[in-house]
Amino acid sequence: MSVTARAARSGQSVSPRVLLVVRDYPGYVVAELAWASGRELEEVLAWLGWPRAREAGELVSVRERLQARSNDYWLLEAAMAALELPEAGRGLPVLPGVSVVVSARGAQSVLAGTVGSVVEAAEGLPGRTAWECVVVDDLSETPLRLPAGLPPQVRLVRAAERVYRGGARNLGQGLSRQPVTVFIDDDLQMAPNYLREHVVRHLLSPCLVTVSGRMEYLEPAVPRPGRLPCGRQGSADAFRRLGAGGMVGPREVYRLVGRGDLVASRPLAEVGFPPDYVAYGPEDETFVAKALSRGAFVVPVAGTGVFRCGYRRTGDLVSQDMARVDAFLENMGRQEVHLDAPADGGWAAAR
Repeated sequence: MSVTARAARSGQSVSPRVLLVVRDYPGYVVAELAWASGRELEEVLAWLGWPRAREAGELVSVRERLQARSNDYWLLEAAMAALELPEAGRGLPVLPGVSVVVSARGAQSVLAGTVGSVVEAAEGLPGRTAWECVVVDDLSETPLRLPAGLPPQVRLVRAAERVYRGGARNLGQGLSRQPVTVFIDDDLQMAPNYLREHVVRHLLSPCLVTVSGRMEYLEPAVPRPGRLPCGRQGSADAFRRLGAGGMVGPREVYRLVGRGDLVASRPLAEVGFPPDYVAYGPEDETFVAKALSRGAFVVPVAGTGVFRCGYRRTGDLVSQDMARVDAFLENMGRQEVHLDAPADGGWAAAR
């Protein structure tokens, strides 16, 4: 399924309609979501998230695009209501295939829990839904190993050099095959309904980035509870207010993401993460800013989430406090450069 805008001509006037159609078969109209009588087609396209350039042919930055558009994802909600989809996607024969990319370094003590949660979440998908899990070892000092007994959909690759979290995610994305990608850190464990709750939304639109609505910290060696995580990502109003002519910077985007997991359709996932962040970097926020500037929506999924295990990563400057602060400040400076770079270009190194 996907959402499209179509102009219906009546005499000399043009009245745009917003339709729910079957993806790859645009003539198959499932439902009419909105009738925009008396509105300009450009305004309807803005509802769909298409940003407007200030002038034709002008290079517009990521930041300018964000300030020129809204993140009001009402069309997704209208599409789910039109199809009467249950929140968890039960009753659907199949969902889009999903690839889970786990970026890992020095995570042997928690890797079994992370991968085990992925396998459990995959078991909750409709029976014919394809899935895979790619664990990327970011050149751990002691090479990582997968626990025994995992299904063949789970595999481990080792980077040839340190690429840090963003680079590890890019490497995993390049090795994945499915139309939806979950990027998740090595110390996070999915709730059992995680994949089902996220992927059902990507059935409806190829221009979404979904983020979990819940995260709960676990003490070291505490097993994952058999319930949903406690805690909230933030109000839906905070997501809807992003942009719409207001100031947008790292702080505003960080309020929406920055928890170590996000889910994107393949065209957005292939935008990739900035290649120049080291140690602790704002990869998620910068990626989401770029995706939003290209017409995507960032959507919270309130009914699922992740547990974060209480362990200290190795090799990420955790024992070098001043070096860690310096690296963080340098990365924030790089992020400012990325936000002011052209939205439609690739990631230029901002060293």
